Amino acid sequence: MESPLVNDYKKPFIIRRLFETFLGGLRLFASEDTPAYVYILQIILFSVIPLVTVLFVLLEHNDMITLFIAVIINAVVAGLYSLAIQTLALVLRTQKSKKGQIEQVNLASDEDVVEFDSPLGPKTWTFLIREKKLKGGIFIYSLLVGLVGAGVVHYVRPASTYHFNVPWEASLCFTILGLLTVSVGVWPLIGGSPPEPATFHPLSWDLPGLSRPAHMLTCVLIHLISRMYPEMHWLLLLDGLCHVLFALCSLLWLLGILPPIDAYILWILEQWLVVALGGSPMSSSLRLVGQVFWGTLTLFMSAALPHFVVLMVFAAARGFVLSVDIAWMISSLLSPTVKLLTGLSGKYEETHPVSGKRSLRRTTCRRELALFVPMLISVAGMSLGSQLPHYNWYNEVINKTRESNVSQSELPLKPALFQVPAQNTVGGGLLVITTTMLLINEIQKVYFLGIIRNPLFKYHKALQHSNILYIYSQLLHIGCPLVSLILIHQVVSAEVHLQMGAPRYSFTHFILTLPLVRIFRQIWQFPQASFLQLSLYYIIELIRRQSDISMGTWDTLPPATRIFILSIGHLWGTRMINRLTTVILFMITPFTEKKQQHSISFLLLGFNIGISPLLLGLVILSAVISAPLLPVFTLPIFLLGFPRPLRFWSYPVGRSSNSCDDSVYYEQLTPHVVFALHNLLQCGSLGITEPGEHFLLRWEDRFIWVQILECGFTYQYYNVKGLELQETSCHTAEASRVDANFSRAFDGDDVVNKGIISSLFNPHAFHTLTPLSNFSVMGYSDTRNVLTGVIDSPDTLILVKEYFHKALLYVVMNYIVNRSDKVADADTAEESKRPTKSALKNGSQEHLRKLPKVTRRTEYHFEEGFPDTTVELDNNGKERQPPFGRRISISQQSQSQSGRGSRIAWVDDPLAPELIPIVPTGDSSPPSPKWDNEGDPFDISEEETTNIRKRNEKTLPPLQSRAMGSPSSSEDFRGNNRQVNFIPGLMYDSSSEEDEKTNIKIKAIHHRTSAKVNLRMIAQPEVRSPIYESPISTALAPLPNWIVELPFDEEVIDEVQDTFPHAWFKFLLNTFGHSYVDMLDQSSTPSSKTSSSSSSSSKSSEQSSGRVGGEKETYIQRMQYDETLEESYRLLIGTCHLIVLGTDIHAPSPSQVYKTFIGELSWSMALEWLINKQILYELVLHAYRVGVKLALDHILIGGMTGWAELLTIMEDYTHNWYLGPDSRVEVHTHPASRLSSDSPKGKAVHFLETRWPKSWMEAVRMETSNLFSLGYNAVKGVYTSHLLTLGEAEIAVGRLGSETVRGLWASLVAELLYLTNDDDERYSIQAQPGLLRNLTIQAADPPLGYPIFSSPPLRLAVAWLNATFEQVYSSEQEKGRH
Repeated sequence: MESPLVNDYKKPFIIRRLFETFLGGLRLFASEDTPAYVYILQIILFSVIPLVTVLFVLLEHNDMITLFIAVIINAVVAGLYSLAIQTLALVLRTQKSKKGQIEQVNLASDEDVVEFDSPLGPKTWTFLIREKKLKGGIFIYSLLVGLVGAGVVHYVRPASTYHFNVPWEASLCFTILGLLTVSVGVWPLIGGSPPEPATFHPLSWDLPGLSRPAHMLTCVLIHLISRMYPEMHWLLLLDGLCHVLFALCSLLWLLGILPPIDAYILWILEQWLVVALGGSPMSSSLRLVGQVFWGTLTLFMSAALPHFVVLMVFAAARGFVLSVDIAWMISSLLSPTVKLLTGLSGKYEETHPVSGKRSLRRTTCRRELALFVPMLISVAGMSLGSQLPHYNWYNEVINKTRESNVSQSELPLKPALFQVPAQNTVGGGLLVITTTMLLINEIQKVYFLGIIRNPLFKYHKALQHSNILYIYSQLLHIGCPLVSLILIHQVVSAEVHLQMGAPRYSFTHFILTLPLVRIFRQIWQFPQASFLQLSLYYIIELIRRQSDISMGTWDTLPPATRIFILSIGHLWGTRMINRLTTVILFMITPFTEKKQQHSISFLLLGFNIGISPLLLGLVILSAVISAPLLPVFTLPIFLLGFPRPLRFWSYPVGRSSNSCDDSVYYEQLTPHVVFALHNLLQCGSLGITEPGEHFLLRWEDRFIWVQILECGFTYQYYNVKGLELQETSCHTAEASRVDANFSRAFDGDDVVNKGIISSLFNPHAFHTLTPLSNFSVMGYSDTRNVLTGVIDSPDTLILVKEYFHKALLYVVMNYIVNRSDKVADADTAEESKRPTKSALKNGSQEHLRKLPKVTRRTEYHFEEGFPDTTVELDNNGKERQPPFGRRISISQQSQSQSGRGSRIAWVDDPLAPELIPIVPTGDSSPPSPKWDNEGDPFDISEEETTNIRKRNEKTLPPLQSRAMGSPSSSEDFRGNNRQVNFIPGLMYDSSSEEDEKTNIKIKAIHHRTSAKVNLRMIAQPEVRSPIYESPISTALAPLPNWIVELPFDEEVIDEVQDTFPHAWFKFLLNTFGHSYVDMLDQSSTPSSKTSSSSSSSSKSSEQSSGRVGGEKETYIQRMQYDETLEESYRLLIGTCHLIVLGTDIHAPSPSQVYKTFIGELSWSMALEWLINKQILYELVLHAYRVGVKLALDHILIGGMTGWAELLTIMEDYTHNWYLGPDSRVEVHTHPASRLSSDSPKGKAVHFLETRWPKSWMEAVRMETSNLFSLGYNAVKGVYTSHLLTLGEAEIAVGRLGSETVRGLWASLVAELLYLTNDDDERYSIQAQPGLLRNLTIQAADPPLGYPIFSSPPLRLAVAWLNATFEQVYSSEQEKGRH
């Protein structure tokens, strides 16, 4: 064996720990330098209570004192002794040592180095009696010592075994071994709890010391109950078993077979719920406690009911109600602020939570209530209909039965419903349905019974997409329990004299009532398993009636008790088969796997064959008490693990995981996988499932581990785990075997090539993984490539530079236009609420009226493109007139602000000296659009001109982006409450007297070209804005604060102007211009319809519609001639070029491309300017990433055929792609925005945040179609690419051996927590393809395992009850339309 079981340096520690565990905490091998008085004191203190117990047992056995006196005196002596010893230790520990305050010994970290001072020294007594952490713990533990002392005197005396008719030698052995149990069981309450192999949860407050006393007191309690009811033979048998366990407790504690106190309580509750009450294991401890409480309470209520009819109706209704997830419903319907009862439903995460939408959870809850209320009425009605008409017959039968023992022939004649023909009718139908159910379940699997290949499996896809399985699953889960309900009413009522023969309110009556209420619940809790059990019962009864065979005790049992016995037999039998399969698998795996063969394989095989009777008994005991089989060091040497809840782990499900960057892929897959797997389970494709089942799902490099936590009527709880994607050698070996199993199961061509055996049988039948089925869901396909020779190519680097400019132009224009789109919709909605006078006019030109009017004095308030509708008031409360008609001039300062001095004129604040609006006239101007008299924005009446001077009549639509985004920073909104005046025409032409006195100074500004340009800009106190020739130019122009106060001089910007893509710019202007006008046209459609209420207005609209198309083209053409707009974009593109690419005219380096792509721009003062404009920063960064992707596509695939194709690709990259780093840490160099969501800026930020993912992980969660990233491998020195593509994922499903999984986990717990064998190269963690040992250890809960994703309990109902995001969203869309 290459890997050691335990390292040599661990062996002495393990031996000392085993002795300490066996002796109940005595540390007789502390260290070599331990003084002898320490051992003597330990032995003396340890022996007092056993000696006193022996004394009183002998006195009672010789009749020198009565049993009562012996019990009382022993209890008092033991309690006082415990109190005295612990008080003495407390006093001595508080003393000061000569060297100062004592330090408590850390036994877990260093057990060898212990210093002692004297027999009465504080360090010595700290070692002997450990300090209690709980205040008052000394008194509580002393009372428990007294209670145990009283019980054991009564229990270990030889007379307690006389009623078993055993020889006196056996009684003597029991007494001696019982005294040893008392010694090592009581000492933990005094000296401190020893290390226990059975560890479930790290307990505090000295609670581990309660485990051993709890086990002893349980045996005593069962003995007392059996003596109270001697007629109960099964109690006598249970008492005998407890005597054997009590005698062997010291050995069982050493082997870790008896559970700790926390697991012991939860296990008892779960077994009571499952075995006695017919419920399901729960997904959380709180839900378990709630179910046990209500189930037990209603059980006692059922036993106390006065009449059989009432009992039957109440039991039927009770079984249905308790099988429904009532706690989840209550917590779903409560307000989110109410925390009461929400914990009873466990943790529930909605699949796609949508803010502002209806809760998916509440929608599902309402649907379930709509089903459950009629179902409850149906159950109660059927029960009343079958029982109430026969009320008198019941009274007559019960009275005769209780009066005297009468034969069945002397009872009154049964009603027709309860006679044999009626039972045969229902029972025959039940057999047919059960047979059909089993056949349909097996047909949907790839292998019959996991062995024989299913030739019909190739049609399973068509079958899954048809309505046949859907209808079948609904009938199976709703209709079949009703058939079972009828049969139970028939068989129980037919032999009511057996059910109600015991006296009312007696213990026997309670015992007979328990099976009755259980079977009524089981038919709803586990419909398929209940069908199978009832069919088996009907077959046995049919054989018994037809053959007239007397079955002895079976004939005297009530029908409910018979069904109960068959149900328990089915439960335990299934567990036993699973455990036998696990044992066989462990034994034969070393021979089927060549790499797993070692020298002791044959020895272990012979050993197991030799002890096979004992091994079979161990398997049966494990199945009965629901305890895992523990393979020691994962070898085929089996012990009994301690019983624990079926979910296995102590912490809440999904509490923690080793999250990493890859966890988000499992987070995205989980909702789809759980929905699809749940549908397969409901249709029977996974067979008859029960809580505790484990499934392994495989797709590409992903392993998804699914565990069923809880089952009920129409619902299941699941836990989904994701295993690591970075494959180690062990991981790879087992992953290859899993892929081989699934490939041979689902790939038909591959199976044919493997031969006749593989085509007919499962070649991996003796494997823990059994392939079942497959399904398709939406998932990400992962592709990683090395870019050597691509990204470092000079052609690629040149293309990055060129495509960056084109992408930046597109991204900025797309952002501007789509901001306008949002505001146009808002304006339309607002205007539709309050129709104005103009709305009653011809609506055909409404979209043109929505353009910002370029009037003589149209005023706008800007807040980075967002309208500020506030107006300034003077002292009299009137609207303040903005200052116009000031002296206009040009200063050199205003020219240099733009970074260029020739093509833009500025209008500065009138308060500043010598400032500005200047309007040089160009040689030519674009043609003006022709409007009709009704809607000409340039032909403004005097009345309208006066109104314009008072206030802003039309405002530019606020602009929001549909595309990319990140929050806008407060620095981007420096233009708050600032007025910008748009001046049309060639010159400012004012008819007012004040404006006629205005002196306008004109200065011709020449550019490097010979053409003169009519460009103007108006400035207010802090912000200045260019003056554009067209209202569409105004709408498509960059934001004013993006092109003022640029961080570069004009000479620097001039150097990069040659790279400006002029033809691409004109193409985008034409495209976005039409898009903007069409958007306004669409937004004005409702008002147009409203305005055409009369026939005359409709005719007018038709006549004018022909002119609108031409006017739109003229209007767009005017925008394209606007060189102010072009100059603004030239300034913006040039500045961004200098910030991102620098002043170097050469192409960027691969390192610079990579760092800029992930957001690590080289710092400069100009970068600070860009960072302060956060929206622009995000647009530039996104444009660069688009440019890099386009350059790579150009090299690898080929260039674009035209501007239209390039535009299409850019739109795709903008809306369907995430381009950015794929790391968890988001790369941001700007401060986070903290704007209020109620402000215009906050609304823009919220829109940008919700419209586009901010990181790779968020893009995966939002299920973005494609994701692309660049990476760098520092070890190999190569650049890489990472591409995710969302598409159909074909996921294979296989069932894991549940007992194999639990056995490996039990071995892991004992090895790590008790033996502390944490060597990474130990044998038990090595790859074992036949058992999937390494994958199973990964799937364990942290800290022992390391799954990278673990979901909370996920609850799903039947398919048509689950509310999905799409359903809720579509329903709300329908409501919005109406």
